[in-house]
Amino acid sequence: METVSGETANPGPAFKPDDTPKDIYGPDGKPKFFDDPGMDRFVAVVMNMAQEMWVQEERLMALEGQEASDADREAKLKIFIDRIFAPLREQGSDDA
Repeated sequence: METVSGETANPGPAFKPDDTPKDIYGPDGKPKFFDDPGMDRFVAVVMNMAQEMWVQEERLMALEGQEASDADREAKLKIFIDRIFAPLREQGSDDA
């Protein structure tokens, strides 16, 4: 994919830590976690949807006038993230 200016769109991650295993990145420079590239794309879709859900949660709290402290917000975020990743954690505990 190229943009109008000729630059490649989505060239991959702009930041790769030096200690990151080299085999975690595919030939396109994007991280890969599963053998099936479709699963990597599916996980990216789910994570994008989760981000949007959290934004909506914060907007709803603001509209309802719920002034949460940073600690309350962090606690709610932790609960949200735990809910999102619960199936993966359950799967991981079955493999052990």
